[in-house]
Amino acid sequence: MPRPPRPDLHGAWYHVINRGADRQDIFSCDADFAYFESLMADAVATHGIEIHAYALMNNHFHQLMHCPEGGVSAAMKDIQSVYVGSYNHHHDRTGPMFEGRFTSHLVNGPTALHLTGRYIHRNPLDIVPGHSLALYRWSSFRHYATGSVAPKWLTTIELDGQFQNRSTYERYVLTSHPSDKQAERLGSPAALGQVDAMDELVAAICGVAVENLRLRNHNNTARLLAITLAVELRILRSDDLATHYELGSAGSVRATARRGRVRLADDPAFAALRHAVLAGRFDRVAKGA
Repeated sequence: MPRPPRPDLHGAWYHVINRGADRQDIFSCDADFAYFESLMADAVATHGIEIHAYALMNNHFHQLMHCPEGGVSAAMKDIQSVYVGSYNHHHDRTGPMFEGRFTSHLVNGPTALHLTGRYIHRNPLDIVPGHSLALYRWSSFRHYATGSVAPKWLTTIELDGQFQNRSTYERYVLTSHPSDKQAERLGSPAALGQVDAMDELVAAICGVAVENLRLRNHNNTARLLAITLAVELRILRSDDLATHYELGSAGSVRATARRGRVRLADDPAFAALRHAVLAGRFDRVAKGA
């Protein structure tokens, strides 16, 4: 059965990930890392994509990619196929290298964008201490946090545009945040950014503190609306939503969403709140339209 085509949306942002098959190394020496960077540069020039952040690790890589004219699939095909051919030739190996084509998560909205960039830049913390993160050679973080001049193929203005200087962005990346553990549990900083953005919008429209949406014993209209919309828009899996909203299980999430749907049918004021949230364009953002 043929594999379904990947979405390749014009103007979309993606968190692109791939790792070695069976978690084998895909970079064996500095020359491998450097060659992969050169292929990213070629893809920027050839396919009109933008790379805003990346981290290359021994057995996997992360990229934050913007595709003004589409092209994520073509760009990744070129990068990976050429790299595998070169690696196999120089390291006397045969066969596939990666565990799949690649994984791409849509990144929607400024909150998700900055969370994803931060997540990528923190990735080498598994192998280097925090005080040395800005010195890690195979990541774009050094170009954000130090005076190292970024190569022309790396676009930095989007991520660091809201920060006053390099040290401010460096603190943003290095300072621990509750979302770090949550992103680790949920597995997708982009999805975490989407649900956080929706929570903020629901809280603003309902006139409550966003924290009230996530308190297990805080039963209110805004919390019910947020959970109902999160299920409707399929931002996260039900078990991940249970973690986010401090519910006991995925079943509790689904039961809460059912109550919300009943209320939408019976309560015009509640339905009007839902309409106001969707009119705030979160539905388009969540679906990548």
